[in-house]
Amino acid sequence: GKVVLKLRADGAGMAIFAPMPGKRRSNGEGSIRKLPSGLWYCQYMDGYKPNGKRNLRHLSAPTRSELLVKLREAQNNKEDEPAPSPVAFDAWVQQWLDAYREQVQPSTYCNYRYTAALLTRYFTDRPLQDIKAMEINSFMHWLVQQGYSGSQLSKCRAMLIQIYDAAEANDLVTKNYARKSFHGARVQNNPTPKAKDAFTEEEVRLLMEHLPDDLLGNSIRFLLVTGLRVQELLALQPRDIAQDGSLVQVSKAVKTVDGLPQLGPPKSARSRREVPIPLAYRSLALWLRANGGRAFLWTSSRDDLLVSVSTFRHKYYKAVEKVPGVRRLSPHSCRHTYVSALERCHVPMEMIARLTGHSDIRTTDRYLHIDDRTLQDAVAMLEPPTTDKEKTL
Repeated sequence: GKVVLKLRADGAGMAIFAPMPGKRRSNGEGSIRKLPSGLWYCQYMDGYKPNGKRNLRHLSAPTRSELLVKLREAQNNKEDEPAPSPVAFDAWVQQWLDAYREQVQPSTYCNYRYTAALLTRYFTDRPLQDIKAMEINSFMHWLVQQGYSGSQLSKCRAMLIQIYDAAEANDLVTKNYARKSFHGARVQNNPTPKAKDAFTEEEVRLLMEHLPDDLLGNSIRFLLVTGLRVQELLALQPRDIAQDGSLVQVSKAVKTVDGLPQLGPPKSARSRREVPIPLAYRSLALWLRANGGRAFLWTSSRDDLLVSVSTFRHKYYKAVEKVPGVRRLSPHSCRHTYVSALERCHVPMEMIARLTGHSDIRTTDRYLHIDDRTLQDAVAMLEPPTTDKEKTL
């Protein structure tokens, strides 16, 4: 029968060892067996192919001893070959990036390219195997000194881990040192991510009352009462809003690819959803359906082209700044405001995640912004019931 063996050359010939269980397969590991024809056959591993699969070699001989001689010669010839040149960091990053191009959305690939350029700018053409954990930590500190955000630090570390995972699978490095590096948030002595802000109830009231009655003003109101992402809003077509204004269907989003807006799928599978619209705001939905563009609610002035996220954000900030008593929060804060308002109304977290299209309830939890009054109302539930005698006193 077939027996898995470990093959290693020595002075007398080829010694045979069984591999240790649970260990990663290495060069020389293989098997020897006698074929029904009478020939002796050997299959052994000779490193990894560029795609990460094992590179298998095959030998055969009339007798077992002759086969072992062939194995020894193959091993000696392998040792006489010049050592391959070390793979440069920037070259491997480009190879890794090219392999991922067909596996991600174009907008995601553009973001990958930006992060990859940041990595190669620092590590340049250094040998991949020479970059250890301490140097990766130094890179993370350098990012902090250059003023990069915690989000960008996390992206850099995550990409380094993926790059070195692929390198380890292809036998280019012996260990993934990126996994031993500091996390971006820890480098900044900030173990918890900074929470995004949300508009207060008073700010929402002011926005509802004082924003202009036009496409921009009503779109901001719509973000507050539906929790849509800006990318989802800009991809809406009139038919995505029900004829009675009772719901909006989210099935696409505007992506930015090389600086230009393109229509694509929403952020995740859970992001495809139908969001009910409160009865009091259905007239708002109907206004957008009737007064928005014909192809999309938001279109540029040239041939019904899509509007970019950056263009909307610029218009959004100008409109919000004109409303006195309202902070200059980002458009995404409207989404945080929506989640917090639902939580104040005691809507279960699972239902909030469904409405917002979050694939993980922990993401929804990070959106919550519970004010002091809500907390006071919560602990008031612990008060013992008041008796009739206490009421008279």
